[in-house]
Amino acid sequence: MKRFSMPAVLAVVVAAPLVSSAADPDPAAPSFEVIHYRLDNGLEVILQPDPAVTTALVHVWYHVGSKDEVPGRTGFAHLFEHLMFEGSKHVGEGQFDVLLESAGGWNNGTTNNDRTNYFEQVPANFLELALWLEADRMAGLWDAMNQSVLDNQRDVVKNERRQSYENRPYGVADLEVQQALWPKGHGNHNLTIGTMEDLTAASLDDVESFWRQWYRPSNATLVIVGGIDADATRALVEKYFGWMPAEDRPQARVLDAPVVPRDGAVALDGNDKVQAPKVIFAWRTDAPYSASAVNLGVAAQVLGGGKTSRLYRRLVFKDRLATEVYAYQADQMLGGELHIDAVARDGVSADTLRDAIREEVAKLRDEGPTDAEVSRALRVLESSRLASLENLASRADALASWAAYTGDPDHLAEELELLRAVTPATLQQAVQSWLGDDSVVQMTVVPEVSK
Repeated sequence: MKRFSMPAVLAVVVAAPLVSSAADPDPAAPSFEVIHYRLDNGLEVILQPDPAVTTALVHVWYHVGSKDEVPGRTGFAHLFEHLMFEGSKHVGEGQFDVLLESAGGWNNGTTNNDRTNYFEQVPANFLELALWLEADRMAGLWDAMNQSVLDNQRDVVKNERRQSYENRPYGVADLEVQQALWPKGHGNHNLTIGTMEDLTAASLDDVESFWRQWYRPSNATLVIVGGIDADATRALVEKYFGWMPAEDRPQARVLDAPVVPRDGAVALDGNDKVQAPKVIFAWRTDAPYSASAVNLGVAAQVLGGGKTSRLYRRLVFKDRLATEVYAYQADQMLGGELHIDAVARDGVSADTLRDAIREEVAKLRDEGPTDAEVSRALRVLESSRLASLENLASRADALASWAAYTGDPDHLAEELELLRAVTPATLQQAVQSWLGDDSVVQMTVVPEVSK
């Protein structure tokens, strides 16, 4: 992959009706040449030509994730991540991968709380193939669907749940923490992987209803980045997607009230077939691209972002209480999460490890970070963000994320401005507001006792 040169892409082109009148907060800040428009049927399109590369990345973001599911029907968004690779009207089962790989391409898909996305990278001269494949499964998935395909992929998802959670050390703890952090009925309470009961109960009619509700042009964002010609690509998009009928965009869950910290702390206990205790701390955080969420992302870096972080230096190097510790901030449309995870060193109790983490969080809350800590964290986060944009798949995901969360697919300058505005004082204030002892979900997993 050739390196992405920021100065080479400074112009911004935005087509009606998605024009924003907001001025660039920093004309010298890096941005992308972005073409942003909608087809008549509602499909949102984002094009970002990059003459420095010879490949193209096609990314389709469907605005449906586990947050949009209803009780008794969880796991459907993730199930569709699998079903969408099993054939469509003009593409036989297994042929999606074969056609792309024969062209020198690759593909994948992911699901989270907020969306399901599908993406493939191909040599730029095979862009038309990638667009045809995505259009065929957007419009024609159900022509190839049957009970056998559903049963097969249902079993695949169940096995993924077993491998990723039930049979993975400490895996179920993550699910329990998530559901303790958010109340029943809240979109973030839903497990993306779903439950075994809901997956088993899913009928072909249930799954068809889900597809017809959510998989339509008006509920999708198509991002194309890389070595593309803008005019030719617009024509291809119109050819393969423009004929699809216009339908109303389905009502997804949106943030309709301010995110607030959890009302009351909760302590969970569990056991697992593991050798050492693990301690998890988790708090709710604010909406994406809010000042407080950005400050908490920097706080996570200060606390547990690598070997120079406070928790790593104390727990792993100095006091030798843990073999690993890390912290991270995860943005989500209905409210994010900040997690701290630590695995105890042999002979160290969960209580000792938990107390040390609590002390370090309290110290950051009471005393704040140093200027040097904030400066170092900002350098790491900014350089990591810019480096990630060299990768076409990461860049397309960023453009789609910015469009979904802010309405502006060229939001890099604003993101960096928010990051650079973080100071020791603003970080301390965010920690005091959100990372309280009275709003934490704390879980301890200890080794299972042999009988």
